[in-house]
Amino acid sequence: MKTSYISTLSMSESSRRSIADLQLQLLKAQKEVGTRRYADIGLELGHRTSQTVSFRHDFARLKGNIDANGLVKTRLDMTQNVLTNVRNAGQELLNSLSVAHSGTSDPSIAQVRAETAMNSLIAGLNTTVNGEYIFGGINNQERPVADYYSTPQSAARQAVADAFMTRFGVSQSSPGAANITAADMQDFLDNEFAALFDEPAWTADWSQASSENTKSRISGTETIATGENANALAIRKLGQAFTMVADLGIKNLNKEAMRTVVDAAMKVLGEAMGATSSAQANLGTAQEMVDQANERMSLQADILNKEINGLEAVDPYEAATRANTLMSQIETAYALTGRIQKLSLLNFL
Repeated sequence: MKTSYISTLSMSESSRRSIADLQLQLLKAQKEVGTRRYADIGLELGHRTSQTVSFRHDFARLKGNIDANGLVKTRLDMTQNVLTNVRNAGQELLNSLSVAHSGTSDPSIAQVRAETAMNSLIAGLNTTVNGEYIFGGINNQERPVADYYSTPQSAARQAVADAFMTRFGVSQSSPGAANITAADMQDFLDNEFAALFDEPAWTADWSQASSENTKSRISGTETIATGENANALAIRKLGQAFTMVADLGIKNLNKEAMRTVVDAAMKVLGEAMGATSSAQANLGTAQEMVDQANERMSLQADILNKEINGLEAVDPYEAATRANTLMSQIETAYALTGRIQKLSLLNFL
């Protein structure tokens, strides 16, 4: 016959092991109370673990696309704002030119307005979002356009000055500009000057941007152009009109030549405003597509989240009750351990 060895030491060690096990269970219960999900998904779900892993992967992909679309939306919004600002500047200049054409105002007023519009255009084209130039096309790490009024003189302004000097033999600021006839000025505007805003002169002297717009994947199946570039027709027309008024010395021209410049600028501005509105309409379509994609993906994410919760979620009240019960058991075990440790044969002698 064999009897089990009993001692206060073995009873104490057994109690300690029980406390350690209870503490592990308590940590698990407390984690589930905090997260409202199983502490060990694999242990609880078994063969269904692959299902929740797949759901979580799809959910993370959708949320990643939605977050990325936030940056796309910011780019589109900023591009719209820039185009709106330069279109407004063009409208103000158009109003000034109408007054200048009537002969009731000093042409220098329109010239100053054109200089302001040019600075607004340059600043807008060099706008950045998250470190990328939004009018740079796919070449979004390089500044699209240089300051027209920079020192030393920009290549764009130098090209205008050279074309004027080559054609008329005088500079824009020379008193000799008053001898330029309206017919000569019209021919210059239609040929040498207009060529400065077409290829290859535009990308050689004005723009470092790519003519290919940035594209973004806005969902699993949709990729769209998400911006405009500084080589677009609207931009080149605006630059042409602003330069025509700001830098061809209209205040030094005779009345007929000045009116020729004003008439031509008003015509180009009208074309520019139409092209700008068309560009903004395309951007608006892209904005709507992003919003619709986000709405669809948000609905899909909500469905996946419900499926994940159905697999992983725990009853918070049950988890809290379990945690409280374990706390009570641990406290009782500690009390018993303390009483066992006080047992001694000396107490009975």
